[in-house]
Amino acid sequence: MTFKARATIILAKSNRTGWIKELSCSCLALLALTGCQNQLSQQGIPTQTTAPDTAEDIGLPVAMPSGLSAIEIKEGSTETETTPEIGLYDDLWAELRGGLVLDHQLDRRAVQQEIRWFENNPKYWRRLESRIQNYLPYILEQILEKDLPAELALLPIIESALDPYAFSPYGANGLWQFMAPTAKQYGLQINANYDGRRDLITSTDAALTYLTRLNKRFDNWLLAVAAYNAGGGTVSKAIRRGDSKDFFALKLPRETRAYVPRLLAMAAIVKNPAKYNVQLPNVVMQKNFFILSLPGQFDVAKLVELSNVPSATLYRWNPALKRSQTPSNGPNHLILPYTAMSPDEPIMDETRAARAIALQQTLNSVPEGERLSWLDIKVSSGQTLSVLAQRYKTEVSTLRRINGLKSNRIFIGDNLRVPLSQRAVTKKASAHTITHKVRSGDSLWRIAKQYQVTIAALVKENEIGRRATLRIGQNIVVPNANLSHSFTGVDEPPKVMRKIRYRVRNGDSLSRIASKFKTNVPAISNWNGIDPKQYLQPGQHLTLYIDTVGGR
Repeated sequence: MTFKARATIILAKSNRTGWIKELSCSCLALLALTGCQNQLSQQGIPTQTTAPDTAEDIGLPVAMPSGLSAIEIKEGSTETETTPEIGLYDDLWAELRGGLVLDHQLDRRAVQQEIRWFENNPKYWRRLESRIQNYLPYILEQILEKDLPAELALLPIIESALDPYAFSPYGANGLWQFMAPTAKQYGLQINANYDGRRDLITSTDAALTYLTRLNKRFDNWLLAVAAYNAGGGTVSKAIRRGDSKDFFALKLPRETRAYVPRLLAMAAIVKNPAKYNVQLPNVVMQKNFFILSLPGQFDVAKLVELSNVPSATLYRWNPALKRSQTPSNGPNHLILPYTAMSPDEPIMDETRAARAIALQQTLNSVPEGERLSWLDIKVSSGQTLSVLAQRYKTEVSTLRRINGLKSNRIFIGDNLRVPLSQRAVTKKASAHTITHKVRSGDSLWRIAKQYQVTIAALVKENEIGRRATLRIGQNIVVPNANLSHSFTGVDEPPKVMRKIRYRVRNGDSLSRIASKFKTNVPAISNWNGIDPKQYLQPGQHLTLYIDTVGGR
């Protein structure tokens, strides 16, 4: 079974390997009809605490009373299967240790150097505790199911610190840090609405497929991991030049020479943390979330309405979403934390499972015409506002207003938003005077655009110059600010800002860098204290603050 074919409602962990039994989406209705919920009600209810995370919706299971069994309904079957009784949830690190198979090369100087770093930075693991609980149980489960070395579960910690919004200045993105060409080669979609590199489900599947193929190519897991970092061609060339398949004997890029020893060092510490005086965080082999199948494309606002889950929670668990709609061509799944369904109830409570089942049925029943309130289009040859207004049964004035157009002129390649129903269009925007607190990346131009006012109005109201340098935290008064959304229920993803250090390349200019990262020259100049007319030098480093959702 694949996640594309079904949704998974995780009910309990079932056996000694820590794999989690799953409920087939195709049998959700069957479950309700055959009385399986009654079977659940006859079993124990686990206790729960919450993880020390700023997100209020993350629940951390601690213990499950003995006697609780997992129930699985297979596709096409009307029978249930129970697994042996289990007690406490297994420790994730114990599960990971059971799957370690590689030689950790502890006699190598490079590995010892990495181990010493972890010994000298004992808080490293603690800082990752909530992310490890959120993501690693699923990743490890997939690795064990595919009979791959458990060491691979540590790779996304090295790659991204398990931050789905992590990205490099040169294009790598997501938990597994895929470059766009490789991501597309392994089936990950990247478009205006969605970036599959940030999708836990699809990116993990792609990464494990990629690693498996690399291992088949080199017949050596250390070389496969090295190739994941440096590229298969680079490793092949190093093998030919060195006439050896010993990773430690090859001349590889400096980053790769550290990358593989770091993985081996982490695995050695997980295998025996006491030996290295490292305390690993308390993480259990239990997923915090369930996965729903979407029958098609949805507005996020519609999903919020149906699930009663705040949009901030929905975006946090579905970081691949770049706009306020799910992708039009799949993958059609939605991740939600168990606690989002009923925050005050135990994580595996039968009521919560029943609500998840009911939500899946509700999503399946929404008519196609009621899933979207608006549509994103790219202007093509021959299209005008009047043509589009006629086609989508709306008014030219409406299209102008919701797209912030000052005239009827549009150009080929422009992105426009058009309403699909009259209820999607809000009333005329109201204007207010507000105070905007300057954030990283802000400029007068950006603030003016955000609130649909002129730069001249900001300059006059705040008695500042057009080229004034804005300070983070500074208050800017915005007169007659437009505070309304163009559509009722449109709730775009929040900005996720990241600080990066960018190394200037040959041919780079401030305008070119600004365009690449979807920011502006004044902002870059302000962050780095440089003259916007100054020429950049190859090798020069710039500090950039980037919106990883809309800026990449």
